[in-house]
Amino acid sequence: MKVIFCKPKLSMNHTECADQFFEFCREVLDTYVAETEYISTAYQLNQRLAAEAHANDIFIFFNNEDGKYEERFLRLIEKYVRAKSRVWAVAMEKNPECRRPPQPISDRQSFDVSCRNENRHPSQNNMRAIAQIFARKIVAQTLSPLYRDEVLYFISHRRSDGETIAAKLADGLKLLTRERNVYRDVVNVEVGSDAQKDIDRNLAFSDVLIFLQTKEAQDSDYIIKELCYALVHDIPVLWIQIDKAPYDGLAIRPGEKPVLSYQSADFDCPKRLTEMVDEIEENCFQLIMNTSSQVFSYVECLNDMSSSHKIKMTNDSNAALAYEIEYKTDTPDKYDSGIRRHYIQCFGRNPKEADMKRFIQSVKKTGVYERSHRLLLLSGHGGEGMQTEDAKVLDENFEDYIMNLEKLIGEKKQKNGKRIILSGAFPDCDEIYKNSLLEAVLVYAREIIKNGYTLVFGAHPTFQELIFKIGEVYASDMKESIEMHMDRAYIGGYHLEELQKKCTLILADGLEEMRKNMICREKSELLICLGGKIKEDKSQQGVDIEAELAKSVGIPVVLVGTVGGRSGSYAFERIQTKKWDDLNALGAEFNEKLFYHVNHRLMIRQLLERIR
Repeated sequence: MKVIFCKPKLSMNHTECADQFFEFCREVLDTYVAETEYISTAYQLNQRLAAEAHANDIFIFFNNEDGKYEERFLRLIEKYVRAKSRVWAVAMEKNPECRRPPQPISDRQSFDVSCRNENRHPSQNNMRAIAQIFARKIVAQTLSPLYRDEVLYFISHRRSDGETIAAKLADGLKLLTRERNVYRDVVNVEVGSDAQKDIDRNLAFSDVLIFLQTKEAQDSDYIIKELCYALVHDIPVLWIQIDKAPYDGLAIRPGEKPVLSYQSADFDCPKRLTEMVDEIEENCFQLIMNTSSQVFSYVECLNDMSSSHKIKMTNDSNAALAYEIEYKTDTPDKYDSGIRRHYIQCFGRNPKEADMKRFIQSVKKTGVYERSHRLLLLSGHGGEGMQTEDAKVLDENFEDYIMNLEKLIGEKKQKNGKRIILSGAFPDCDEIYKNSLLEAVLVYAREIIKNGYTLVFGAHPTFQELIFKIGEVYASDMKESIEMHMDRAYIGGYHLEELQKKCTLILADGLEEMRKNMICREKSELLICLGGKIKEDKSQQGVDIEAELAKSVGIPVVLVGTVGGRSGSYAFERIQTKKWDDLNALGAEFNEKLFYHVNHRLMIRQLLERIR
């Protein structure tokens, strides 16, 4: 699939506004779409006329203001029409000649920039926002398993002081583009319906959770539940602080600090509201794409299993991110007795029921359906009960699918009584990128518990509830699988008996004693450091202190550099000196891989394989 995008000067007389639109589109396409070709000269136009056109191509051009085109340009349009490619026209002006594309596509709707501009605040410079809307439509076509245009935003807010803000934000997002679906329980739950059931269902299928953190939000158990669900199930969270509301009391934080911060009065100003909606929409898109990219780490894990001859994995060249999986086993699995072949369609985003229907229709048109024992739609959100009309087709979670495959090929994960210490703290950096640390902590914790180790960690308020949730899913005995260390000074804010049901709790008098208990009290296989503050006084840096403690008792230390912070700078220092032996025996190549490699799932799997 290729995107062919013609520059405005090839078809327009006056291109100043169109050139801006084109460049803003290009910013998005160059970031996310690999197969994009820009045509800017007559020479390139001739080359494209001589080249082959394909049905899955997208050809994009700008309508002429007067409806007049050069003969060669019309031939190029006709070429892609004959190939049954998707041909998209952009209309920069509102006169009928500009809005109507030339023959043979004169009956098709153009992307009407002037019309969309009229729907927005007139004093705004709207070109960037409108161009990005169009570019996202292209992304949705070329990378449909990662992004779709019809997104669902779930607004998590406290009614008592956030309802008016939520309403204005929802209206603004829906005005931006008609494809935006925004869920607010006060207006989306039908009278007489089970409100909580409806809320839970829409949260499960949402693409982004927008958290409006007002003053009273931290007192809402429902908000905490929604945040926890989103973080555990890989639903990206956009944290928006209102009126500088404090968040020290939040039981779960989707980062160290908010990504965006506004005043409630801003939502009463139409011009300011338009600016905020654009900013929120752009952040939501980035979050979706960043989260969707995790699909490549799952695919890489499956490729790793295939390279090790544990399974056979074959790419389906006719579909994006679709594969056939073959394996041998004499043990019945949870899908069926004697399954030998699966067909999987991988999704980075949250798939919807319409995706499932399209998937079933697609596989039934080919021989894939008949030769596969099971056909699975896989995602980080899967296994949430999405209805399927065919018992042979399943909606499944990547983690559960890979874990089940490992069981089938004989890689059983039983409790081994060994400890792994996970030390994580948010570094000082742009808030939206702190999601990468949160993602890493979740991935490392999940794999450690799944593989039968006891996860040991200090009671970081952001991480503890998430780790407990992971324990509920993957641990056979949470008290044996999770060991949490805490300073007695903070115990007053907890229900001690409830906490002790979720983990083995070890209390200490002060941070120094807590670290010694965590690292020196019992033998551990590994100390894994992620993030951490960088301080002027290096002796006060937590990563350095804990690494020295581990070295003093012979525990190998691993530095995950890709999440930044002190673990990143510490790892970089080691790369420059080529000195790793005093930290661990994993070798320079693997340690540097931990510094550069962003595939946390693959790295923790390889790390656990090495220490086994």
